[in-house]
Amino acid sequence: MEPLDLRKAPPRRPRATLAGIVFLPRSIDKLRATLPGGDLGLYNVPGFTTAMLEQLGIGVEELTDVVRAAATDDDVAAYVTAHAKPGGIEAWNAFILARQPAGGDRDLAISRYPFLADRAELGLGVDVLEEDDALMFNPAE
Repeated sequence: MEPLDLRKAPPRRPRATLAGIVFLPRSIDKLRATLPGGDLGLYNVPGFTTAMLEQLGIGVEELTDVVRAAATDDDVAAYVTAHAKPGGIEAWNAFILARQPAGGDRDLAISRYPFLADRAELGLGVDVLEEDDALMFNPAE
């Protein structure tokens, strides 16, 4: 796969799925940004991506190598589904679709994402990340 420059556009949406795995497309984009010629910008791999891979039983370096060699997302999806530990995909999806920002500590979440002070409806981490992407690339004027 080709490297990505995440200074120009955000990775795919946090709720995006591939092979039934929430967040996998976003993680692929972040890993592509770590390839030579790519740029993570303000993003990082530690966090939900590493949590996902731990739940699936796949290492970050392992998946980075797969992404580097893959021609398409489907190649990555085939590898992940073939190598994920039993029950890992289901456990990950349940976790990510229930995870609150900062582990449910709203004050800490607001300190990290000040816009949350006025956005009580943003109660899940995936939704906070999506809003953060939108604000980063389309700031209010």
